[in-house]
Amino acid sequence: MSVTTSEQPATQSPTTPLIVVSADTHIGPRLEQELRPYCPAPLLDEFDEFAGALARKREASNNQLGFGGMTRGADWKVSRRNLETEGHFNIEARLRDLDDDGVAGQVIFHDSQNGQPLPFDRSSVFNRDDIDFDRLKVGQHIYNQWLADQVRVQPERHVGLAYVPMWDIDAAVKELRWASSVGLRGVNFPYPRPWMKSYNFPDWEPFFSACEELGMSLCHHGGGAPTATGGPGMMSIVKLEVSNMSRISPLSHLVFGGVFERHPNLRLVLTESVGPWWPAVMKELDSVYIHDVAEYPDMKDRVKKLPSEYAARQVFVGASFLARFEVEDAMANGYLGNIIWGSDYPHFEGTFQHGIVSPEGDTATRSAMRFTFAGLPEHEVAQCLGENAVRAYGLDGAALRKVAARIDAPTYAKLSVPLSTLPDEHDRGHHAYRTYGFWA
Repeated sequence: MSVTTSEQPATQSPTTPLIVVSADTHIGPRLEQELRPYCPAPLLDEFDEFAGALARKREASNNQLGFGGMTRGADWKVSRRNLETEGHFNIEARLRDLDDDGVAGQVIFHDSQNGQPLPFDRSSVFNRDDIDFDRLKVGQHIYNQWLADQVRVQPERHVGLAYVPMWDIDAAVKELRWASSVGLRGVNFPYPRPWMKSYNFPDWEPFFSACEELGMSLCHHGGGAPTATGGPGMMSIVKLEVSNMSRISPLSHLVFGGVFERHPNLRLVLTESVGPWWPAVMKELDSVYIHDVAEYPDMKDRVKKLPSEYAARQVFVGASFLARFEVEDAMANGYLGNIIWGSDYPHFEGTFQHGIVSPEGDTATRSAMRFTFAGLPEHEVAQCLGENAVRAYGLDGAALRKVAARIDAPTYAKLSVPLSTLPDEHDRGHHAYRTYGFWA
């Protein structure tokens, strides 16, 4: 993978706009308005049938159908507000929102909580085990075509992620190569599912080789692992199980499968995996390695370094709604160079809050950044906000610096001013102001 460095100049002024790249944003093109034109003509009737079934389900739920964590009550008030931005599906509106927040670059996952699934993705609409793999592959390509057209607008600002058929490795490689040729810069890298080969199998070698060759970062988003699907306390169980699995897998697969050893320029980003988990997980991975190398000496031929060494070189945390205590832990334990700030735009639990401006004139995202970074060293702030992202995704730092100047991105001087008061609970998003721990 070709990595572009972008160290801030030694003479950087505290009033120079900083590069800000969000490792976590989401997009939700509407089935009928945005995606239908990309559907192959022979499948239009099936497409319309799928869209109609979704519309009927939405109507039955009083138009409160969403994906990725929508809730009712106090949370519902916030989530409905973020549905008002057209940035869910319109690239120009999206860029206006990013400009207002001072965000120069974005990594784009699907699923913006507006209730719009990938075409033919029956598992996200009807039953999570109801999957037509042939049609879903078509639906992924429909989405990838649309996304490729969007990221042609100010292309230096986007890391569009391709969704590829991971149940068919040859087809995944083919779609990956096509996606790279049309401007997508990374690939959605899901948690291994029962219908997939685990990532430690040699069968994946053509896929990882292609990712390294093309400079396509592996972008894993928390929330995709199998877990509880109902019953009392479901969401609490999901938080614990999914977040823990996202910290370990697919990281452990790539380490112990020898993938990082064979592909030293491959990059893995673990996104929305909250909390200061890095030191404990690295210690556990190293402990397993030290034990198993003694018991299975041939492992040393496949995995020549400690897992923590591979991680320091090739793994990043897409730190959605990054909290101050998480930055302080990364500084104290030496992994700040692996942390990338994320807004989670336009999810209701993230820093973006549509229409909210503080008495000081800041958007909710700019206020959240001040809460997290005020008083911390300038170099560390610049690393978290954008410099690490430039390395992780192979971005053009010089081009992003020009964008930052044009959109009046936050400066170190502005971020150094602490908030005089915290925003109202319903004006600030759910997780950017955590102080207690992983979730509170």
